[in-house]
Amino acid sequence: MKTVIVGSGPAGVYSAIMLARNSKVTLIDESEKLGGTCILYGCMPSKAMLHATHIIYSARSLGKELNFTQDEIIKLAKDTVNRLSKGVEYTLSSYDVEVIHGKAELSDGTIKVGNQSIDSNGIIVATGTVKPQVENTIASDDIPYLSQKISSAVIIGGGAGGVEYGDLLSEWGVDLSIVERGPTLLPNSDPDLSNAVTTTFKKKGVKLYLNKNVKKIEKGIVILDDETKITGDVVIFSFGRKPNVAGFEALSRGGPIKVDKTMYTGMGKIYAAGDVTGTYTAHEAIHEGIVASLNLLGIEKEFVSDFVPKVIYAKPEIATIGRMSGNSVKVNYAELGRAIAEKNTSGFLKLFYDGGRINGAVIYGEHAEDIANLISLIISQNLSMQAVFDNVFAHPSYMEILWEALGRALGYFRGK
Repeated sequence: MKTVIVGSGPAGVYSAIMLARNSKVTLIDESEKLGGTCILYGCMPSKAMLHATHIIYSARSLGKELNFTQDEIIKLAKDTVNRLSKGVEYTLSSYDVEVIHGKAELSDGTIKVGNQSIDSNGIIVATGTVKPQVENTIASDDIPYLSQKISSAVIIGGGAGGVEYGDLLSEWGVDLSIVERGPTLLPNSDPDLSNAVTTTFKKKGVKLYLNKNVKKIEKGIVILDDETKITGDVVIFSFGRKPNVAGFEALSRGGPIKVDKTMYTGMGKIYAAGDVTGTYTAHEAIHEGIVASLNLLGIEKEFVSDFVPKVIYAKPEIATIGRMSGNSVKVNYAELGRAIAEKNTSGFLKLFYDGGRINGAVIYGEHAEDIANLISLIISQNLSMQAVFDNVFAHPSYMEILWEALGRALGYFRGK
């Protein structure tokens, strides 16, 4: 059996790993460096930079001042990119995956790279997304590679991308403005979260232009619909990524590639996985790639998206999981012993539940990502709230905030 994968991001790499056990795999990527958007421009370089700025934040909470230069922070990002990209190269080689660098396209059910046609028994398209192309702006992809020194910036959009990169730049020491057409940052989120994040950014000194629309963007100047002018060394467009379907238009019908729960496109032996299908998180991409590859091998598997954590790596960290419906209980980090000891008292956990089961949660605070992962496991395995409450949680730990919330929801504890 021979299979072809297009794209070397999380979906493509994990597809290759799963298929390599039973198939000769060829992976095609148009970039000279492997890793896709996640490693080259997004998830990983941003986390390297955020790690440095979070150290600054933590030092400040202890009454100490610590700073990194822009060059030092950029170097952290580039070092991370280089190491992880080499790691992808090594991993694929260890699975005997053939790698071709070039622009792939679908022609009559066959993948072509230039004048070369590559025959196969199955195809997985994992081409990811492309950044927004808006005149006089840059995208988040460009931040790890900035060469100019910036002291001020304007971010268009106060959604997940605007908040994460806004947190990065504000801790970086940049004079920051964010323009958002909604009444708060994260306007489509739970109101308690939206209001709390908005308050935090105001306390950080970020200038927020809420309920505003952008009329025009000139070089270094954003003009709002009320004629307000905001200036910055760079203007960052934080939303508007589009599926990278160039060469695969027959599958996309003008948008993301449509797939069913098995990641099948409905055409021949062609599957698709990752951001190109419209999901937009690397962890979803990984599992979609696994599901696509198993089905291509004849092993029936469906991708279930009901329990996928969504994380924004700001400080405090933000995570959501499941459905925000039913009864709710809220516990503040300021009530948690570990948080008090480490001066991480900002934020809360808001737990949604009914019928003795957890529906979902909003977590705004330290280790939000880890708590969301635990709740995802609880929901997916249909564990009762009582069963989780009966489990012994380590003390003092941040995980205890979930245990405390369960105790209140079950009526054992009183809220404060």
